[in-house]
Amino acid sequence: MEAMDLVRSFFIVAHFVGLAAIVGPFLMQLRWKGQYAFPVVFGGAITQLVTGLVLVGLAEMRDVDIDYAKITVKLVIAIIIFVAALLGYLKQRKTEGGGGRELLPFFHAAGGLALVNMALAVFW
Repeated sequence: MEAMDLVRSFFIVAHFVGLAAIVGPFLMQLRWKGQYAFPVVFGGAITQLVTGLVLVGLAEMRDVDIDYAKITVKLVIAIIIFVAALLGYLKQRKTEGGGGRELLPFFHAAGGLALVNMALAVFW
């Protein structure tokens, strides 16, 4: 295995870990009425954005044909996930009890869109 393949594989694993950090808490806490795991989701969103951009850069370096329409759609969705996770995280920090129903839109947006992004990666 060449060094570049090893680097690419490392970032793919990191990208999957970021996805798991978003989707895992989302699926586990769908019916939750307490404190949501926004710090984990926010960290996963950051990881997804950074590793996704690095993976596109690595593909550019290897002269791989890139579907820029797909990458653009996935990037826009990833930014929306990041913003939803950030807003939920900040709002949760401001509330005394850790937040409740007022955080649901942020939580569902981040988790649901992560599932959409995953489906786009597989089926497009």
